[in-house]
Order: sequence, then C-alpha cells, then structure tokens
Amino acid sequence: MKSLVVVLLLSVFVWGQNKPVDQGSMPSKEEISELVAKADEKVSSFEEAVKHAKPYLDKINPKFAANYLDGASTAHTIIRNLQKNDPSAYGLVSLLATLDDLSLDASTASVQLLRTDEEHVTNGKQPDVGGLSSVILLSNASTACNDIAELVMHATLRFVDVEEKILGKLLEKEK
Repeated sequence: MKSLVVVLLLSVFVWGQNKPVDQGSMPSKEEISELVAKADEKVSSFEEAVKHAKPYLDKINPKFAANYLDGASTAHTIIRNLQKNDPSAYGLVSLLATLDDLSLDASTASVQLLRTDEEHVTNGKQPDVGGLSSVILLSNASTACNDIAELVMHATLRFVDVEEKILGKLLEKEK
C-alpha cells in the first residue's frame, strides 16, 4: 500500500514538472477585492465589540481596549492599501497576520471578562449582564476574524503558489 502511495505521488510530481505554469488557480482581483471587503466588515465588527467591552476591559487593564483598537486601525490601513493597490503576497500575508491577531485579542478579552465576572459571582455578587454581553460580542468577533482569515489564507496560498511557479519558470529561462 505504501509503495502505491509513493508511486502515485511520484507520478503526480513528474506529471506536474512537464506542465506549463497554470495561472488558473491565481485568485482574481475580484475575489481578493471581495475577501478584503469582507475582512473590512469583520474588523469593523471587532471594533464595535471592543468599544462595547471597553468599560469592562478598562477595569482589568486600561491598555487592553486601546491596544485592540490600535490593531483594528492597523487592519483597516492594510485593507485600504490592498483596495488601492494591486494585491501582493506581502499585503495579503500582512492582512492574514493582523486578522489572526484580532481573533486572538478578542478571545483573550473574552476570557479576561469571564474571569472577572467569575470573581464577582464567587464573591457573592450578581453576574454582570453588560460584561457577559461583551463576551458574546467579542467571541463572535473572534470567530468572524478567524473565519475570514482562513479564506484570505487560502487565496494567499494560491496567489503565492502561482507567483512562485512564474518566478521558477523565469529563473529557468535565465540559466
């Protein structure tokens, strides 16, 4: 069975070496534009969630909300650059990394708010409904940023794959 898999993989590799560069998998400008627009929406939702949670986050650490909003501002800047200029691997990877950071930030904030509310309840106080609604908003923002980041990642991988193939062919011609 292992030898069959090896033969199959080698066949695909050898077959792929003789093919001309396939640009069919390159994401179109329209596809990237659509993904970038969706990312912008998700970043805006993240901002709204952080602004809603700001009074609660400020009680934990006044720098949390400011840092999270700074990350959203960075994402909007990257998005504007991608919308204004032709897409690039650098721009797409920058967006991907920033969306990943926002997803992590929203998850971290949710956990911090839950921990704080747990301490309140442990001390005999009522759960803070506003804080808990912020947890839901932040959790949704985290999921949304993660989901769009995954779509951007797949488009970026296809983009980079085609660029690498084109560069490989150009380098072969120069030899």
